[in-house]
Amino acid sequence: EDEKKGFIGARYKPTSYIKDFEKYRERIAKEMGVDENLLKQTQVNLAKFMKRLLVRRFESSISAFQITLDSMINHSEKIQNWHDKLGKVPIYKKGTLPNVDSLLESVGEDMDEELKDVLLEKELREHIEKGLWLIDKKEILKSFIVDVEKDIKILKGIRKKWFGKGFPADPKLSYFIEIIERKIKSEPNRKIVVFTEFADTANYVYKVLKDRLRVFKYTGKDASESNKRVIRENFDAGFKNQKNDYDVLIATDAISEGFNLHRAGAIFNYDIPYNPTRVIQRVGRINRINKKVFDELHIFNFFPTAIGEKETHIKQVSTLKIAMIHALFGEDTKVLTKDEELESYFAKQIQDALKIQEELSPEVKYENFIKNLRTKEPGIIEQALILPKRSRIRRTVKKERSGVIIFGKKGGEYTFKYGPKKGESLTIGASDAFRLFESTISENSEKTTKDFDEIYDYVTQHLFSKKKEVAIDRGKTDAISKVEALKAALPGKKDYFDDLLYVLKELDALPDRYARLIRGIDLKNLDGDIKELEHEVPHRYLVSVIEREKQVDEGRESLILSEQLI
Repeated sequence: EDEKKGFIGARYKPTSYIKDFEKYRERIAKEMGVDENLLKQTQVNLAKFMKRLLVRRFESSISAFQITLDSMINHSEKIQNWHDKLGKVPIYKKGTLPNVDSLLESVGEDMDEELKDVLLEKELREHIEKGLWLIDKKEILKSFIVDVEKDIKILKGIRKKWFGKGFPADPKLSYFIEIIERKIKSEPNRKIVVFTEFADTANYVYKVLKDRLRVFKYTGKDASESNKRVIRENFDAGFKNQKNDYDVLIATDAISEGFNLHRAGAIFNYDIPYNPTRVIQRVGRINRINKKVFDELHIFNFFPTAIGEKETHIKQVSTLKIAMIHALFGEDTKVLTKDEELESYFAKQIQDALKIQEELSPEVKYENFIKNLRTKEPGIIEQALILPKRSRIRRTVKKERSGVIIFGKKGGEYTFKYGPKKGESLTIGASDAFRLFESTISENSEKTTKDFDEIYDYVTQHLFSKKKEVAIDRGKTDAISKVEALKAALPGKKDYFDDLLYVLKELDALPDRYARLIRGIDLKNLDGDIKELEHEVPHRYLVSVIEREKQVDEGRESLILSEQLI
């Protein structure tokens, strides 16, 4: 959240660090092809774009993420070498920078600076003609190289966590393979097309699938006439000389126009592009006017994770939440096909589900309220932000509960705690807490009473106490007993069951559906049930829960606000 501690992207905005920016303003604008007044913002946007790109590539596939991560590290280290070894910071609109060590062999390290500059210009003539120009590091703020090194450290730290012990497990790909194998087995005549934005993802998925399924790949680099013919022979229902050598086609959007793929009755969008019309074009490949093959077309979309969406805004930008539903299943289906109208099986159900979700998520009301405040009454937000911590008041309007309500933070976690009386401390949900905190502008406040202090002291002592203080129900108790028995019976999985037991018993942080899964383990099908449990509750998930709890324990506890309810 603190950009000074996070990825800065200094390598992508070197002109933002020029000491005398006005001296170079005109040249930079000309070389970069942007308006002078928007120049600095353009550089900042590029750095943000690269961060979003890394997240988008991660959402596409772990392999694409790894390739981009390595590339960002290599390019940042190359800039570092230019700065440290040549004393220059290169400004390059496009293209690949030459290696510093090979340049040093040509110009010599201990050479006079003026002579070195002349020889450098000669060696770099081809690149200079393409737009490369150099700024002496003396004219760049020292914070530039500090930020570049900081970025390298962050990126290498990410790489070590993800790939330090080899290539990690890929749950997205595993789930995809499970679905696709099941579909081919149940409907062998329904061929499948898999679309992705990135050639690296296409190559990765193909590499994993090629020894398991009859799969063909097509990216921009595969665009030969022989490959196009293979695709038409196997996926075009109107092609004269049809073959049946492949069941699955993995492709980038290079194939989303100009091909009929209607021997395929299913499309997997392995990732979603910003532009929803691309998805419409993808679907159009299997829904052709000249020959109807299937009564139903099956479309599977892999949307970004909640964290990925927060960074990339793919759903927001492409209005996928509603517009994509309409484009694929509802109002706009006439745009997709002229010979028939597709039944919108899911449009109404999804819209109804969204309404129900909003009804079940009353905090949305308060999120919208705060958004409106930020726009229309920013002064109120500013006043709220400077309220001293540990603020306390007594309400003068009666609510549905009486007692004390407290909002606190610790590490990256927050909590709302409610104490109805001394000796009781209950965790309540955000929406319930918002409703209790809610008031009108006309409501006055009063000083808290002696009763407040007694309840307040007890609740604050238990603000972030472990969940094990809550009574564990019979179902959880049975699940704990089952795990303890499995731990004794399967010593080879001791580490897994130790962590499972800790999350279940000590933290009480395992969702009920997983506890039910544990209780349902049958000794007659022990191997299969354990395998299903490890699939549904992978060890890395348990470790992440334990780590999160550890971070909360180590974080600094902060009381933000408390109120006495009358």
